[in-house]
Amino acid sequence: MKKLLLCTIFILPFFLIGCDNQSESDNKPKINRYSKSTIKLLCGINKLHVIKEYDGTIADRWFDENEVKEMGHVPIIIETNKGSDEMWINGTGKIAIYHDDNGLGYLNIRQEKIDLITLHFISVNYKDFQFITESSMIIKDDDSAKYYNFQNKPEISSKGYGICEKLKWEVK
Repeated sequence: MKKLLLCTIFILPFFLIGCDNQSESDNKPKINRYSKSTIKLLCGINKLHVIKEYDGTIADRWFDENEVKEMGHVPIIIETNKGSDEMWINGTGKIAIYHDDNGLGYLNIRQEKIDLITLHFISVNYKDFQFITESSMIIKDDDSAKYYNFQNKPEISSKGYGICEKLKWEVK
């Protein structure tokens, strides 16, 4: 039962990495994505560190690749072009917070309850194709949430570590 609860709290957000509130980028034609994407990566988590439960209780638990798979994590596909802020996560349009020669990063917001959200920071390093996800503690959904970014994060609840496999890499 405890494993099911941990799965729901910490792994479910990683399924939702590409599924947040609809944005204007969701209306871009999918044909453009398939014909013009020069970067396509398959990224997955193979280690998860649960630092704190969402209620603030210290957890400090590590899950290995087998446990992460048992919890239901599936890899995501990231498609983009070199230097472009437009990207697609499992076919859903997103705008990157940053994207340069070193890698990319984007933010996902997940509604928890009416006034509460969690923030999910996701990054890929192009040097070693390391994939990192960070999930915040539950925070109030107000204007202050708009000021969080990769340099100014709320308290982190869990971190996922993994690797990206190059499915398409036509970068000049």
